[in-house]
Amino acid sequence: MLRYLAPSLVTFTSIVFATLSIGCALEGRYADAGWFVMFSVLTDKLDGFVARLVKGTSDLGVQLDSFADLLSFGVAPSTLFYSFFSRAPDSPFRTGAAHVVLSVVCIAWVLAVVFRLARYNLVGDDPRCRNLFFGIPTTLAGGFLVSLFLAHLKYGPANQRDFAGDQFAEPRMLGSLSVEGDLFAIWPALILLGALLMVSTLRVPKLGASRSKALKAFLLANMLAGFVFGFSRMLPEYLAIISLIWIVVALCYSALSSSARALSPPKIFPVAVAAPLVVAATDELTDEPTDELTDEPSAAESSSPVAD
Repeated sequence: MLRYLAPSLVTFTSIVFATLSIGCALEGRYADAGWFVMFSVLTDKLDGFVARLVKGTSDLGVQLDSFADLLSFGVAPSTLFYSFFSRAPDSPFRTGAAHVVLSVVCIAWVLAVVFRLARYNLVGDDPRCRNLFFGIPTTLAGGFLVSLFLAHLKYGPANQRDFAGDQFAEPRMLGSLSVEGDLFAIWPALILLGALLMVSTLRVPKLGASRSKALKAFLLANMLAGFVFGFSRMLPEYLAIISLIWIVVALCYSALSSSARALSPPKIFPVAVAAPLVVAATDELTDEPTDELTDEPSAAESSSPVAD
């Protein structure tokens, strides 16, 4: 029992982080809200590791993980983006048609996460999904956009950082790079693109399934660096770059790999099966009913000494 509880506790921690992110976004603490989503990304990676370590995988854990992903990578990022871009100084999405567009893409993001999780729950055990995902995983999509949002704040105008509640007083991996405030106008397109990639059938390789020791060492080093930088709230640009590399690899793999293109995604809707044709036994088919088509015994059976 305890070994099943351990990974579930990690999942509950992810849900707590997502709830705190939503609360911070509603209070106007946007940098804190973004970092809490990144904490959820890290704990989402951790619960699977713990489940395999203690051999505590269970159906309950799978369901809890789906609900946690919906909250952490669906509702929390959508709340963050909507709250920030509809209130930020000089934002073009505060009122009017642009505000409606922002609302629509934030809703589309949540719906895409719901669809992506439901589809994975249906087809995740299919042999075709052993070494790849169909569509960008919610963890990757949500983690990338939120880390990019934090990096945008870090390298953006000072008044935007003040509004977000953090000055990002840390090393600047990209040096003197400066992002103009009007670049915020592209964010609805980025959110919509992320939603489309999640519901797509893009073939995303599971890098952990690779047999290359060099690649596994590279992934492990970056995962450890992600935990260090994430929980210490540093270098969001590094987290965004690593996520972007994975997305670019997925795009190239899906487009260039003949084996990936040949692999059709599992069906998510029931396949209609035609009802079997039943032919009624009538006098038109036979002059006399046979033993198999009548409830009355034949004359031979009636005269048999063993008949009831």
